[in-house]
Amino acid sequence: MTSAQFDNDRKLIWLASYPKSGNTWLRSLLTAYLLPHDEFDLNAMLGEQDPFDRQQLDDHAGISSADFLPHELIPYQAQLHRDMAQESENWRLIKTHSAYVKADNREPLFPADASAGVIVIVRNPLDIVPSYAHHEGKDNAWVIAHLGNEHAGTDSWRHRSTTMLPQTMSSWSINVESWLSQSEVPILLLRYEDMHRDTEASLTKALRFCAIEIEPGLVTKAVSRCSIDRLRIDEAKKGFNERPSTQRSFFRSGKIGDGAKNLSKDQISMILNDHGRVMEMVGYPANSSIL
Repeated sequence: MTSAQFDNDRKLIWLASYPKSGNTWLRSLLTAYLLPHDEFDLNAMLGEQDPFDRQQLDDHAGISSADFLPHELIPYQAQLHRDMAQESENWRLIKTHSAYVKADNREPLFPADASAGVIVIVRNPLDIVPSYAHHEGKDNAWVIAHLGNEHAGTDSWRHRSTTMLPQTMSSWSINVESWLSQSEVPILLLRYEDMHRDTEASLTKALRFCAIEIEPGLVTKAVSRCSIDRLRIDEAKKGFNERPSTQRSFFRSGKIGDGAKNLSKDQISMILNDHGRVMEMVGYPANSSIL
């Protein structure tokens, strides 16, 4: 395993994933571990996406970002990321669903001179489908098409802008491979399934990658506090500012294998055709035995 490379300018740790892959769960675990004396608050976790706040970029760059296309914004965003890293007293965790993208001049959105590392969280796309469908209020067919859309993004609308900047997710395969194939930012790959099977081991890997001293008792406590069941209870009691709507919860069962049970053979076959090569690259079976 490589380790994050910190210096006076490189202080950002990106938590990168396609949606519904365990990013928020990892944020909760890291928050519970790093702030053990604070009462855990689902709505005050580390790893916010504040660099993608539109007003922050507009104020920093002196532009109206709504007048730019997403790829035209990358140089401005990259400089914002550099300045945020230099001005931060400590290292920072930042969540993103963006693929590893570059501007036309080849400048990356996640510049190596500001980025100490990236933790890439992946999940079997078969299981992403029902979870993402619930999150978006769409059907499985819509999500399967979305997973295969190289132009897919978040907060990206043709005729209006949002308070958050657009992020280019691209297809599931491009998203995952873009991060894993780059060599400028140190990488730790975590699989959702491994987090599920041995959460303590996965959290320990993430902490070691970030050069944080391991206290086994605190790891156990963080894992217990942030089980999916307890996060679901937190959301029911106090709400969650990242839930998709008042009608749909953010946290579901989180079970492994739900996807194959809820998809037709044709839908599974389509996912395997679209993503089989990258699925196998990160350790997911992608052959006819699933059908």
